[in-house]
Formats: sequence, C-alpha cells, structure tokens
Amino acid sequence: MAALGASSVRVTYDDIRERSRRTLAKARSSFETDPSLANTVWYGRVLGFRYTMEEAISIFSQGLERFPNSFEILRQRGHRYLSTRRFAEGRADLARAAELIEGLAEWIEPDGPGNELPVPPTSIQFNTWYHLGLAHYLLREWDEAEAAYRQCREWVRPTDYDGLTATADWLYMTLRRKGDEAAAAQVLVAMPEGLPDEAFVEGPSYYRRLRMYRGELAPDDLLNPEMGSQVIHDVETLYATQGYGVGNWRLYNGETDRARAVFERILQGRSRFAFGYIAAECDLREMDA
Repeated sequence: MAALGASSVRVTYDDIRERSRRTLAKARSSFETDPSLANTVWYGRVLGFRYTMEEAISIFSQGLERFPNSFEILRQRGHRYLSTRRFAEGRADLARAAELIEGLAEWIEPDGPGNELPVPPTSIQFNTWYHLGLAHYLLREWDEAEAAYRQCREWVRPTDYDGLTATADWLYMTLRRKGDEAAAAQVLVAMPEGLPDEAFVEGPSYYRRLRMYRGELAPDDLLNPEMGSQVIHDVETLYATQGYGVGNWRLYNGETDRARAVFERILQGRSRFAFGYIAAECDLREMDA
C-alpha cells in the first residue's frame, strides 16, 4: 500500500487501518452491485493493498473472463502473481498488458469512488513496465529486465521522485548483476543530489539506496532504519526495502557472507509481500543451490 509523505500532521497506522476497512467495504459494495471493469479493478486493488493476494487474484481472474483484453486487469493480476511468487505467470500477464498499451497516451490509473487511501497517481505505462522489469529480474532475465526498466523510465514524470529513484535503483541492480558496471555508474550520475525526504510520497528508501551506491551513505545507515516523520511502512518492510539494496550491493561486490546475513535478516521479518523480501528469497535460494 502506498504511504503518506511527511507532513505536519502525524498519521497513525490505526488511522490507515480504519481508512482501509472503510475503503474495502465501499469497493466490495460497488463491485457486488455492478461488476464493471472499473469496479473490478478497484476492488481487486484494494484487496491487494490489504495483502489478501489470492482473493485479489481471484477477482482479477473473474474480471478477465468478462473483459479478456483488459490491460488494466492484466497489469494488476501480474503484479499480484509476483507477490505470490508465480513469476512466470506474472511475466505473461504483464507482457500481454505491455502489448495492449502500446501506442496508448499516458493513462493514469484511477482510484475508485470513496477511496480514503493515500494512493499516489501513476500511469498504467509506468506500472506495467516497472513490474514487468521486476518479473524478469526475479526470473534472472537480466537483458529483458534492463530493457523493461529503461522503457519504464520513459514514463516517469519529472517531479515523480518516487518513480524516478525506484526505477533507477532496480535498473542499477540489474546492470550490476549483468556485470555492466559502466552502464550502472551512468545511472548513478543521472540521479539528482540533495533531495529532501519531503520530495517523496512513499518515502526515500530507494533514494537512500542510490546514495549508498554513490558512497554518500554507509551500509549501516540503511540497516538501522528510522521511521522519522513519515508514515511509510512498518519498520520490517522498511528494513526489507533498504536492506535488500545493501545485501545485493554486498553480493555483487564479493561479500557473500555479509550479503547472506542481510538476506536472512530480511526473511526473519513478516513483510513477505515486500519486493525486497521476495528478491532476498530468490538470492538465498540461489546461494543455497
């Protein structure tokens, strides 16, 4: 689920949970009254926000029976397939969505009626290519992952620092996994300097990872995360996100034992739907093979 950016008003998790319950009730009611394309997509999304992934996938699958060429549903179901470790199925849905949106003008994914959740506006193009890149990354298809992330960058708005830094981070890691250190270095050069935390809606975790790669922050700075003034995620999810960057950085710099320790620490947490957690699972599986 997206999180609120820093503000003068502290928003608690109790607030978010109550908003989430109300939003779910409204989304379910709208879907049951009228299972239109828009209501199907929004109901499934809210279920995904609440981490009921199998139920979300079921709703999206039902929707595809009624709307078989819906790029909206394919993009969403593909995302949830990744969350449930069905990477090949996620890749197939997302690749099909990418085909269907080719040539489409920027299309911002709309929130449903009665939404009370802080969902930042992003385009179907950005989300499709971003998650397709992740599917390829998790399947160790480095060339395809690079191509997807480069396509994704074309759909990042200039002031969307969340999207900019997230895409740059996954592209950087992909290039390092490929062994293309020169191209990876160019990704870091292109990143703006001095961005304040307030510039981010979902939090500066990816920006902190990029700053670590540039030598501006020490790895331990990311392994001891503080929530600060933002409601981002629980601290375990924050650790999974920032920690995966650290573990991966240690891995491709030859510090295998230290990388393993970080990955194992991530998996001790409960944030099993965080992409950092999922990627750490994949890396540990390879290390143990």
